[in-house]
Amino acid sequence: MLMLSVRRFALALVVAGVAMEAVAADSLVLLPQRFTLSGPDAAQTLLLQRFENGTLRGPASAVKLTSSDPNIVRIEDGRAVAAGNGTATLTARADGAMAICEVTVADYDRPPARSFRNHVQSVLSKMGCNSGACHGAAAGKNGFRLSLRGYDPGFDFFSITRQSGGRRIVPDDPGRSLILTKPSGAVPHKGGVRFKTGSPEYRVLSEWIAAGNPGPAEDDPRLERLEILPAHVVLDPGATQQIVVRAHFTDGRAEDATRWVKFTSNNQSVAKIDSDGRLTVTGHGEGTVVAWYLSNNVVAQVTVPFNRDVAADFYASATRANFIDDLVLEKLRDLKLPPSPPASDAEFLRRAHLDTIGVLPTVEESRLFLADDSPGKRERLVESLLNRPEFVDYWTYEWS
Repeated sequence: MLMLSVRRFALALVVAGVAMEAVAADSLVLLPQRFTLSGPDAAQTLLLQRFENGTLRGPASAVKLTSSDPNIVRIEDGRAVAAGNGTATLTARADGAMAICEVTVADYDRPPARSFRNHVQSVLSKMGCNSGACHGAAAGKNGFRLSLRGYDPGFDFFSITRQSGGRRIVPDDPGRSLILTKPSGAVPHKGGVRFKTGSPEYRVLSEWIAAGNPGPAEDDPRLERLEILPAHVVLDPGATQQIVVRAHFTDGRAEDATRWVKFTSNNQSVAKIDSDGRLTVTGHGEGTVVAWYLSNNVVAQVTVPFNRDVAADFYASATRANFIDDLVLEKLRDLKLPPSPPASDAEFLRRAHLDTIGVLPTVEESRLFLADDSPGKRERLVESLLNRPEFVDYWTYEWS
């Protein structure tokens, strides 16, 4: 995946709610820029990022967060927490600079409604209850089976509330429900302790049971999209970065889903990420973080430039054959990597054959190509390879 240019990065910031015209060339950005907290227990993790030379960089240090009205929004451990209906402005200060964001609190007087589809399933997925190694296995575990990763909410609701005589939940005393006592360690559980009594996970399940354990309904709000912050960030070696995921639902509500997300890093030689979304840089290069929540994925890109001093005009003066070279050189510039010299004719011939039709050139093909001194022979070779039937066969096999 090619690195975002300044223009494309500006578009990403607009999507994330950041007005580029409000962001100075070198300043701080408070993310998310504008959001709503819905309900009395709503909270949002805040990120204060440095913005330098058109690039979102790592988090600011020694951050001080304040709220214009703590009776509407209060600050707790770097999070905005709902305290009452209304609108407030949050201010973040660090390194002699500041950034602000606007927060609206709605439905503070309405009791939290725990949805089986969106809340109970997210707890079961995050805690690994419906993984292939646990109750999501084809045969389940110890007579209790869930759909793999919660892909079938109706089946899971039936398994929890109806199977085995409904013994897994106790509506009039939620704390005695097996779905709470086993994962919290109150009674023996082969899967060990998955969450503690009084934890957010415990509260979600207990409040759902206390509300009459409602099942998934057709008119439930559905997850519409996931937003990951920051979507692209440039970090230094050894740096850490909190990754935040916001879930947007079809009823217009959005909430911080970071706690319930499963994170993975596709290149751990560049960065590793823990279960809480805390990313740590381990080396130079570029990697992608994948966030999974309620059967949806979203990715963030992490760039860690190499410690090399390459003159800016080095890339500007580099030879270009087409627009792909422009993008490659842009990527190399951002990673501070000089481009490799052009391949020899022999190297080009071998690579072109392997990449397009999956076989080496014949001896005769090699002799003819290496003996050809006419201009444009590489372009003609590529066109001839793309028109060969082996190209269709090879790439049909690859994609299938």
